[in-house]
Amino acid sequence: RKFVLPEEIDSEPMQFFLPISLQDDIFRAQRIVFVISTILNIISLTCLLKQTPPHQSTIKNYLIYIQVLLIINDVYLDVMFAPIPLFPVIAGYCVGILCKAKVSIRTQLAILIIFLANIGVAIIVCVMYRHQTILMDRDRFKM
Repeated sequence: RKFVLPEEIDSEPMQFFLPISLQDDIFRAQRIVFVISTILNIISLTCLLKQTPPHQSTIKNYLIYIQVLLIINDVYLDVMFAPIPLFPVIAGYCVGILCKAKVSIRTQLAILIIFLANIGVAIIVCVMYRHQTILMDRDRFKM
């Protein structure tokens, strides 16, 4: 067996062309999803603020926090980052405000991962709170 170092591999760069019309279609579809998502998020937040019964005040705070995180994530992903995927290649590029401001893709993805992790942790905390609420006092799973 012969080991080949990466610099010894003679390969041509892969040519991939995405027509501007297709990029515009993808961008338009992302904007439509963003508008629908924003409308639904605002309706959900309004219902949480105005329609939640008083005895659900603790879980209401968790749900409002999750809803606000989702709104922030939508704005970040669809306006600030605005990724354009390149299928079937596992790649993409961005056309959002942060890309135009020359913020690196690595930094933008790190921020996105922080947002998504925060949403995941908030959902887990909410589920744990509900789980602990319905357990009896002497249950072995009660924390």
